[in-house]
Amino acid sequence: MAPHALTVESSRNSSSNHSFNEQFVNEHLANPFGSTADPQLIKGSIYTSPLTIINQAIYSVSSKIFSYESVGIDNLLDSNIYNWNVNFDRVNSFGIKPFYNKFQVRSGAASAILGYFKKNGTNGQPLSTIIGANALTYMKPTLSGTTNVSLPLSFNVSAIDFDFSSNSLVSNYGIPLNVARSLGYSVITPLDLNNGVELQHITVLNHYLASLIGQPSLNVFDGPNFVKYYTKYNDLLSVEELGVLYQQLLGKSQQIPQNLDEAIEIAFNNLNELSGTNYSQFEYFGSENPETVLISYGTFETSQLLRLIENSGINSVGLLKVRVPVPFNQTKFISSLPSSTKKILILDQVNADGNGTGLISDITSTLFLQGLYHNLKIEEFNYPLNFEWTPITISKILVNFIDSLTEDELLIDNVNTSSSNGHNEESLTANSSPIGKYLLWGKDNGILVKTADKLAFSLSLDDTKVVSIRNKFDNSSNGGIFQSQIISTNNGSNKNGESIDSAELVILEDLSILKDYDVLATSKPESTILLLNTTSKIEEIEEFVEKKLSPEFKIALAKNHNKLIVVDLTILKDLDELNQSTKGFSEEFLVQLAFWRSTLPDLKSFVVNKLLQANGNGFELLAVVLDKFIQTIDENNGLKPIKVSPDWINLEIAPVENEDEANGDDDDDADEELEEAKQLPFFPFETSFFPNPREVPADSETSETKVIGVNDIATKLAFAEAYGVKQDLRPDLPVKNFIVKVQENKRLTPQEYSRNIFHIEFDIGDTGLTYDIGEALGIHGRNNEEEVSEFLKFYDLNGEALVEVANKDDPTILEIKSIRQTLSDTVDFLGKPPKRFYESLAEYASEDKERESLLKLASAEGAEELKKRQEVDFDTYVDILSEFKSARPPFEELIKIISPLKRREYSIASSQKIHNKAIHLLIVVVDWVDSRGRIRYGHCSKYLSDLKIGDELVVSVKPSVMKLPPLSTQPIIMSGLGTGLAPFKAFVEEKIWQLQQGMEIGEIYLYLGSRHKKEEYLYGELWEAYKEAGVLTHIGAAFSRDQPQKIYIQDKIRESIEDLTDAVCKKQGAFYLCGPTWPVPDITACLEDIVTNGAKREGKEIKDVAKVVEDMKEEGRYILEVY
Repeated sequence: MAPHALTVESSRNSSSNHSFNEQFVNEHLANPFGSTADPQLIKGSIYTSPLTIINQAIYSVSSKIFSYESVGIDNLLDSNIYNWNVNFDRVNSFGIKPFYNKFQVRSGAASAILGYFKKNGTNGQPLSTIIGANALTYMKPTLSGTTNVSLPLSFNVSAIDFDFSSNSLVSNYGIPLNVARSLGYSVITPLDLNNGVELQHITVLNHYLASLIGQPSLNVFDGPNFVKYYTKYNDLLSVEELGVLYQQLLGKSQQIPQNLDEAIEIAFNNLNELSGTNYSQFEYFGSENPETVLISYGTFETSQLLRLIENSGINSVGLLKVRVPVPFNQTKFISSLPSSTKKILILDQVNADGNGTGLISDITSTLFLQGLYHNLKIEEFNYPLNFEWTPITISKILVNFIDSLTEDELLIDNVNTSSSNGHNEESLTANSSPIGKYLLWGKDNGILVKTADKLAFSLSLDDTKVVSIRNKFDNSSNGGIFQSQIISTNNGSNKNGESIDSAELVILEDLSILKDYDVLATSKPESTILLLNTTSKIEEIEEFVEKKLSPEFKIALAKNHNKLIVVDLTILKDLDELNQSTKGFSEEFLVQLAFWRSTLPDLKSFVVNKLLQANGNGFELLAVVLDKFIQTIDENNGLKPIKVSPDWINLEIAPVENEDEANGDDDDDADEELEEAKQLPFFPFETSFFPNPREVPADSETSETKVIGVNDIATKLAFAEAYGVKQDLRPDLPVKNFIVKVQENKRLTPQEYSRNIFHIEFDIGDTGLTYDIGEALGIHGRNNEEEVSEFLKFYDLNGEALVEVANKDDPTILEIKSIRQTLSDTVDFLGKPPKRFYESLAEYASEDKERESLLKLASAEGAEELKKRQEVDFDTYVDILSEFKSARPPFEELIKIISPLKRREYSIASSQKIHNKAIHLLIVVVDWVDSRGRIRYGHCSKYLSDLKIGDELVVSVKPSVMKLPPLSTQPIIMSGLGTGLAPFKAFVEEKIWQLQQGMEIGEIYLYLGSRHKKEEYLYGELWEAYKEAGVLTHIGAAFSRDQPQKIYIQDKIRESIEDLTDAVCKKQGAFYLCGPTWPVPDITACLEDIVTNGAKREGKEIKDVAKVVEDMKEEGRYILEVY
């Protein structure tokens, strides 16, 4: 028995609190290539995920495993271990079943670990811990007091986190690195997504290092990609082989390290000696004599950079991969950097607050201390948490920083996409698969969710190919969007693991997806687009093209020279009537047939085998039946090629009228300007690991919403402890909230003026609310009381009846409110219904005609009418319920399908250093007249304008990028339109406070724009007083409609370009713009003129002034807060 394989009690009872949803895991985290119920079977070559490999390595060498709930789903990181341990009783390499326990993440989360060590001890054996990055912040306070205690903890840390700024699941390396750095722990990271043996080695190495030093060590790896990426891994070590390796490492631990750096060196040397590898703290790849060296950290990003450099074969660039970022070994770093290096580009991840991983400071301080700082050109690329690492985005980064490179040489595509796809007709078999990259875009409850996995499985049956699949869900767009990326390559290729940005084939399930994503932007030129038609039969191709395909879609097809094939699913009803045997599978078969016909047309009759393979061994259907099915499809023209005309490039797109007025923006030419087409994202925002829930689980009582009686609430209040009852201020809101009182509400524009712009102040008293300048105040508005009463009457409800509602962030928490309070505070029943509301409401319509109308509105066929209802008529939920009278869900069901009220953020217009007990806002009431002649208002702005002195409301604070420069002497140039002046009032007050403290301040330039000076010179008296007092250096006020010719804010900026050149170029001033988006190009052009003027003064020429301005953004000297 190994020294660390002590006999321990069974963990079955200890895992009883494991909140495990096996059905969820089976459906949405399942391996498309087949699940593995036994860690012993993970060896040699197998299709699996990186996280499964890490789980197997942990399970193999651990006798104790503590796991913590994660972002996304509680059991995201340990579902395999739970199955092996609890469901299947599998043993590890020591012949025992590890002791396993599950914990929630909360304050003092590490106490359970410390308690276990104190009570039971471990005889020096490491305790394995599986944890998400964000949980480490809860552990840090407890762990900080254990520096002198033996604590061999093997932390296996997924970098998974949820980024609220982008509303997506991300890898956040900053948290674990900064926690480890502050506690003095080591961090080791795998650097190759597709090297399964490396994943095993690094996991075992981390376990060994924790034993060697008797202190925690962190194995930090990628988050979402390690969970949802599946591919073929080769030469994997078995459970027994991992156990042998670990015992051999322990056997070599005779030398006692004197410090952490020495321990890491010993651990790497021993592993390399035993396994024949060459792992190091820093690993260089590339040319022997590079001029430029990229420095990267993080599994996925490093894998992508490595593949691009390797595939392109460029000689002037190398990559230095950071495997051990903490502690940062300066000597090892310098020795790994090629002596020919003239320039380094550090790629560092930063969060929404601008905080990075610490990598840049470690590298720059090392270079400085080693005397190399001034010999090298050092540049940085700070990328956000949700940055998409693809060949194209990487090439753009490199070309931007390295003048000698071009995108063409970086994007050499080694995937052979000839018509035979690596086969000749004679060599084709039933298992043959093409080579290529494929994208599937669909609804998250549509056919492609299952089809994607089946296609990947069928592709993988060709032993000469390696297939990978990565599925993503965006729950926030279009009722739920699904995307699948599938790559098929020859054995030995390193293309797997890429994020696809140039697909040979794209399958598009629904044209409505094009409203949210630029799908064709990620299709390769001349690639094939398969468009599924589910709405109405295609009688004439020309009519379909004219009615269904938008001009934008046609233009994109023509520009990209795409081939378009319509997969006509409307013929399936006729097909099923002809052959009952395929009923229930016809839709999938037709889509799969279209895929194989497009990617490997030479398959011919073997396509029948492909359809059978995709459904697994348990599927029983005669090949002759499928052959007949395919013949019938061809006879009914189920796959319809559409000619993409080159003339489509010249189609005109109808301009979209500017809607700034309706949205409350202050575009002073809103009735004359046209809004440029919004740039849609290319890649999906991964908001979840699973589709939008469309039904309540049968066994989930805690997620129910129900009306309850007075006796129920009385019982729960009487026995509060037993029922876990507590009273909270707005428990439905996920942020920290405060109650404030209105102390002033003053209209600034004349009563007779069409726009109501007002100044409002709140007394924050002793609430504990604090804020910094530039931050925003979140207003949690309420619905109008009269409107609430009208709805109660309309829906025949008792407003005082109580309703039990599941908290939207934690469905295990039930909130008890009156129906009136629910309508007032929680439900946006006066808002604009999304498409999914019509779909959900249709289920309750008792009249067939109304049900059909609602379903049509929720389909692609009703897209134009839905758009009119949303953007012209501005229909509310109440309007729809009034129109479709037979659709009457019970109230407890209705509030599930109506969107919740959202908070609205407004820039704070005060400095707390001047107004320590108050907070100010500057707001315009949004109003417009809809198509029915009704005066409509923006919900929150109207709510605030109606508040009276003494009224209370709920608020919260949101951080912002609007910050003053670090030095008080740096000038500031502020440009604001309309209510965009709010943060600048706070800036000036902060500057006044700095003067009061005896600080020297730099020049302050204020530029403002509005329509008329008489009506909209907002805070004009203040600005003039500050100018008179010498606080403001200059006021450039543009009132566009006070004279025959229009004068805009950019005109006023250019009038003082010489002074601004001194402020920006000579004195390193910061430039700010706040307000609507429309003037951004003009203001940016002004700033470019200022930079050009500054260079001209010094006798210099700037080739790329736009890049200089972009650099100013990165440096925090050009700050935009626009909406």
